Amino acid sequence: MDSQQQDYIADRLNVLKLRFIERLRSELVYLASFSKRVRNGRVDEPEVVECYQRLHKLAGSAGTFGFPSFGEFARDLEKRLKQTLPEPEESTPGKERLLSVSGDIADRMDALIRIADLDNPWTTARDLVVPPGEEIISHGMQVRLVVINDASGTLEELAAELLRYGFAVQEIEWPQDHTVPETGPGEIAAVICSDLVIGSVSDWLEQYPRGLYQVPVPVICIGETESFERRYHVAEHGGRAFLSAPVDLPELVERVEALVQEQAASAKGRVMIVDDDRELAEHYCLVLESAGIQVKAVSDPLSLLAELYAFEPELLLMDIELGAHSGVTLARMIRFQSRWLSLPIVYLSSEDDPENQLKALSGGADEFLVKPISDDYLIRAVQMRCHRARQLSELMNRDSLTRLLKHSVIKQEVERERQRCSRGDYVSSVVLLDIDHFKRVNDTWGHGQGDVVIRTLANLLRNRLRESDVLGRYGGEEFLLVLPHCEPEAAVRLMRRILGSFSELEFTVDEHTFRVTFSAGVARINEFSVGDQIIEAADKALYVQKRNGRNGVALYGDND
Repeated sequence: MDSQQQDYIADRLNVLKLRFIERLRSELVYLASFSKRVRNGRVDEPEVVECYQRLHKLAGSAGTFGFPSFGEFARDLEKRLKQTLPEPEESTPGKERLLSVSGDIADRMDALIRIADLDNPWTTARDLVVPPGEEIISHGMQVRLVVINDASGTLEELAAELLRYGFAVQEIEWPQDHTVPETGPGEIAAVICSDLVIGSVSDWLEQYPRGLYQVPVPVICIGETESFERRYHVAEHGGRAFLSAPVDLPELVERVEALVQEQAASAKGRVMIVDDDRELAEHYCLVLESAGIQVKAVSDPLSLLAELYAFEPELLLMDIELGAHSGVTLARMIRFQSRWLSLPIVYLSSEDDPENQLKALSGGADEFLVKPISDDYLIRAVQMRCHRARQLSELMNRDSLTRLLKHSVIKQEVERERQRCSRGDYVSSVVLLDIDHFKRVNDTWGHGQGDVVIRTLANLLRNRLRESDVLGRYGGEEFLLVLPHCEPEAAVRLMRRILGSFSELEFTVDEHTFRVTFSAGVARINEFSVGDQIIEAADKALYVQKRNGRNGVALYGDND
């Protein structure tokens, strides 16, 4: 089989995978609705039969399309659901009676939904394996690190310290262990080593498998002595950061998080293609999706605005000639909406006359890519522009200290999730948390150390929550969290675990150390009709916890 045939088959397999994922999305909506009916005691025998039949199909196909753990979990749930059916002799044909299905089934169904992390459907990085009997809360944003211990002993105990910050850490003894680390559920975000071994570590990392368009694993070096020569040596061997020993843990954590976000911005993207040549648009989609970019193709200009709001792209690629419509006019029309003033619009057209290109750009677009364009060039051009668009979005929408969403943006996310809950008929939660006695921290240790505490909590939250969860800095020392598909009781348990980890962290100033706690309030999104009411409810729960001594988590409606 020649390479062209192999490429064609790979492309068609990707199409089949995409179709499966689209079907899976609709199945998840059904499963969420079924879970809710189970909790309300409103399921009958035909509904149970339909549900386990759907689970059976998912169990049979999920592994083939890259979701093996989801498939195994669905198979187990199918068996458990079958056991709730009455024996054949106990059934009455034509009579639909309600069945008693335990809440454990609903819990497992909610867990199954969370396992199917579809934010990046072309990878299985978050296809989690969950030990039986354990509560399932996916930590999709957890960062995986490799710490290399060499004979110098510079990084002794570092792995244990990083674990307390919520990272997943693998230790490697150097030079005895030269095996490439197992990726497990998630790619390695960074390698941390002594500057003394950076050369051999860089050579070793060349063995580490990565995709054609995936950026190299960044290396952070810790040095016993700081000098121009040592820093130059690290940079010469591809190091991305240099810190002096003893390690300032909050600074190290911040550098790791910055590198992780930079990698994410380089690797991902959301692109909309507007082209009435369906085959060419499909080709562009397959090429970009092979590089991990999410793509939406639109062939009918009449649906363009609706598709923009539904998909929310970071980049729009559009032909100039679209049948009876002009891409230039469409670009100008898109700019009518303030929401799309900052959206990069790039013409992907065969127009190669510079004068005509300039005239077209005056309509509201930003750049030209001239057809025909090679697949490799298209991928790199799109990645670069998506990265830049994300950087600008970060500047506009994210807090500079924590890199979390700003106050106004996270408030909008609460309302958006409320609307999604209403449409999808599932349960979500909001958490408002506040660092305890933060003024005392600033007054005692200084505002600079107060910033360290805030950044540390932000990083810990990022590592303990799912990618589908949304985090924002609501105020000075206040954080607001939106947790989709998460019951309030589960949110309370999760926040208590995070509080336990946060309260164990030690902050050091000169020779002094101190610890900090936080208080949190949780509210169920579905109980309210306006986003502001949800935040107010979480704030009331937070106030109850403060009144009861701080250092804890309260649920709205309990003891208020």
